[in-house]
Amino acid sequence: MAQLEFEIIEHYFKDSGLCFESAGVDLGIGDDCALISVDPQQQLAMSMDLLQEGVHFPKNAIPELIAQRALAVNLSDLAAMGAEPLCFTLGLSLPDAEPAWLEAFSQGLLKSATRYGCPLVGGDLIRGNLHLAIQVQGQIPRGQATLRSGARPGHLVYVTGCLGDGAAALALFDVYDSVDPPKSDLNVLNRTKLSAKHRDYFINAFYRPVARIDVGIALRGIATAAIDISDGLLSDIGHVARASGVGVEIDVGQLPFSDSFEACVNESCRQDMALSGGDDYELCFTVAPEQCAQVEDALAKLDVPVTRVGEIVTGDHIICLDSLGEAVQVDYHGYSHFSEEAQ
Repeated sequence: MAQLEFEIIEHYFKDSGLCFESAGVDLGIGDDCALISVDPQQQLAMSMDLLQEGVHFPKNAIPELIAQRALAVNLSDLAAMGAEPLCFTLGLSLPDAEPAWLEAFSQGLLKSATRYGCPLVGGDLIRGNLHLAIQVQGQIPRGQATLRSGARPGHLVYVTGCLGDGAAALALFDVYDSVDPPKSDLNVLNRTKLSAKHRDYFINAFYRPVARIDVGIALRGIATAAIDISDGLLSDIGHVARASGVGVEIDVGQLPFSDSFEACVNESCRQDMALSGGDDYELCFTVAPEQCAQVEDALAKLDVPVTRVGEIVTGDHIICLDSLGEAVQVDYHGYSHFSEEAQ
């Protein structure tokens, strides 16, 4: 028996535990609108991402993993500005109302929602190709948001975690999981080193990226600018540079790699993947020199790895330098949905 739209919403999204109580959420799913109360001393932070099967995650991906990734990558935008999650809404287009798919998807969503204290408060459901639209709402003390526009010459550039794991995961999917000709260079990965442990690491890095909410909160009033790394370090620090009217110099010798990345990604590909691969969802931020020790101490207390990878400079150029201070040529256009490569 086919399930009706409101039966699906009721069973898989309202009664699944996703509508748990949370401060500021007065009314969730069940009426024409959700009702949210925001403290007058707080500002509401909102962000929305669209995710499409075959673009943002592989076709026939496990629904539980799709859900965990979908919410985490949206919450990463809140983290970049130092906002604390409040709630989220979900728009879902599905080709079929398959009960097993819906059950796994809702349970994956519940895992991420409870992890970050961010309940579902509404949304919509239609029949169509598999697409997701998640809008996250967060709050931040008034005037304390970390914007892209505060970087100044002399400020240092930092990144959390490791770079390149998201791009390595995409290469892994292309080689092993796609029925179409691989989009990525097969020489990216050293298959003789690609053990089950390393494969699991890359899959987890892609589908369960950590939204650095605690880092964003810790950086309030300390970091001068921030952004999350979705399209690649150079592309995203470029957004900061343009918003701040500055240039950037990146020291490629300082790029942080995971053990799995170093073991499985051929050395000739590591630099470009870390700089331009994207899908890492780590935070990139800038700090005045006198605040560096405070930042490093704060993140050490959170047990979050952080690496200084560059410096803000005058001008409008974005260049990469090797250990000798020589310029390194890198293609850093980043991903664009309307580029020829995306067609």
